[in-house]
Amino acid sequence: MSKKKSEKQGTRFSNLREIYFEARSKGKFFFLMSIFLIVFSAFFDTHAQMPVLAPYTMSLGATPFILGLVVGSYSLFNIVGNFVSGTIIDKNSWKPPLLFGLVGAALALLLYTLAGSAYHLILIRAGHGFLGGLLVPATLASLTMENEKDSFQALLLSIFGATIGLAAVTGPLAAGITANLYGYHMVYYGLTGLISAATITAFGLLRNQSGKPPQSKSVPISFMQILARPNLQGAFIFALGTMGSTGTLASFLPTRAKLVGLDHAQTGMLFTAFALTAIIVQISWPRILKPLINGDLQGCTFGLLSLCFSLILAATLNNMTGLFIALIIYGIGFGLLFQGMLSIVMNDSQPAWRGRAIGLFFATYSLGVFLMPPLSGLIWQYQTAIFPFYTSAAAALFSLFLGKMLCAKNG
Repeated sequence: MSKKKSEKQGTRFSNLREIYFEARSKGKFFFLMSIFLIVFSAFFDTHAQMPVLAPYTMSLGATPFILGLVVGSYSLFNIVGNFVSGTIIDKNSWKPPLLFGLVGAALALLLYTLAGSAYHLILIRAGHGFLGGLLVPATLASLTMENEKDSFQALLLSIFGATIGLAAVTGPLAAGITANLYGYHMVYYGLTGLISAATITAFGLLRNQSGKPPQSKSVPISFMQILARPNLQGAFIFALGTMGSTGTLASFLPTRAKLVGLDHAQTGMLFTAFALTAIIVQISWPRILKPLINGDLQGCTFGLLSLCFSLILAATLNNMTGLFIALIIYGIGFGLLFQGMLSIVMNDSQPAWRGRAIGLFFATYSLGVFLMPPLSGLIWQYQTAIFPFYTSAAAALFSLFLGKMLCAKNG
């Protein structure tokens, strides 16, 4: 048993070693490190707000519906940013949306501290969402445009997901503790400093990168032609269900935790449990879990089923231990889903139009967050027995059946 365990651990670490030596041989080690730093900073910003955004918004007088709009407005304008970013990437380069998104996000984070009402937060979140929509597809494009070696790209995707997970581990915990000790505004000052540091790093280390897509024999196609591809349709539907659930979790887990008697720091620990589990799953994906589960589609299936089960547990269990168990299961599901969806999008796209495929993926990702939290919050506002987690679990289950049906068109 100990030998098998040692082999599995060695496999995980070999992923990191392979990326290190491959990157050094290509002269891209510092480039990749700078991109992963930017990815970490961008998602630290997003996840750090999970335990504080809802109570901060409620402290400004928001109803559950307005709270859903505050969360959802980010995602609505994030969709616009995703489309714009994908188009710029394919026609020009991933550098402009990446750099502009970083600078704008730093400025937007400062504005959170000036909000006088929940309605101000809706506007601030909208601007922040657009800028984040420019940034995230550009980071993923920078990692996938020039890597022809499928195994190396799969490893990069696993580290991309794990970096997001690391941000999700540290962000909620740091923000929860900071909010408890110094208040909500200090959280946003700290996030402004982090994004500003990432911006300076980006301008310093990426100035010699062209960021342009490589010459390819693949023919450019339109957004509608991309949307017509069954496997991509399935991945986009999976993303819709995944982030509808995750957006609802981010919006209403602090409320659920408060009903159970937890404070901001303990709520941050719940999000950290989810994220830490997702990191382990994603690092294990290329070499261990994907062969074991038998592919990307099966990973998405198990992932969405885990999300549904986790949300129902979180809505029904009334103690801290139960919530931790639910969030660990959620982390398993999310890790499987994220890697499965990313692999489907990368494998079913070509470099000439991959920027827009990535943009569409993150747009549907954001659409789920835009639609589900306000809808589930509105239902809960008028039907108090239907906690938002029940609504999002039902939506995730529906997305599973629809996504699998679409992917089945490819045989």
